[in-house]
Amino acid sequence: MYTQHRRALHRKILLYIFYVAVSSLFTIVLNIVHSTYVLKLPLVPISFLIPVGAGVAFGLTLAHIKALSSRMQEMAYTDSLTQVYNRLHMTHFLEAEIERARRYQSTFSLILFDLDYFKNVNDEHGHQAGDKILQQVAKLVSNANRDADILARYGGEEFLILASDTNIDGAVKHAERLRRDIANHKFGIPMKITASFGVAEFDAEDDDINSLIRRTDIALYNAKARGRNCVAQA
Repeated sequence: MYTQHRRALHRKILLYIFYVAVSSLFTIVLNIVHSTYVLKLPLVPISFLIPVGAGVAFGLTLAHIKALSSRMQEMAYTDSLTQVYNRLHMTHFLEAEIERARRYQSTFSLILFDLDYFKNVNDEHGHQAGDKILQQVAKLVSNANRDADILARYGGEEFLILASDTNIDGAVKHAERLRRDIANHKFGIPMKITASFGVAEFDAEDDDINSLIRRTDIALYNAKARGRNCVAQA
């Protein structure tokens, strides 16, 4: 996800520059044509600077408006703290993935994980420390995921991964790797951070979004009942 964000940022910068350049050039040309053929002004260096300045100013304004619009759209589907997708947008991905799996007779799995005893982190080290841990977990998991995997903050200290084209065995292996990564990571506080994982594979005959998430959530509950810091499958 973080790699995708960096690529998206590069694309936005290039798009911003493109809007500035195109808008500026278009406005400059119009101003020159208007000054020369309508106002009948001689195109001396001083008169040339005015349309150039107006064109650049217009281009910057238009590009800024475009950037603000893009930022507003991003805020609508991105969790502001962790910079991964939010719960609402994950629902859109799930709808599309279910349709794709049924159409092409493929499969996918969900991985739902929850940080163990996270309330103790906030109580003992403060909410700022808790926020930093959530950010680190999001980055850690994003770096370990495949490009095709979609990560979302599902609520509080819960995260959901949509693992496309992955059966239950592959999803359990991936969840186990993530569990070890989190358990072995140094988060900068004198407290070991672990996570519990629930995994479920999509069943084309019986599942919709609600039933699939419910089965995944039950698996997570079972992982917690088994002592936490483990992986359970539906």
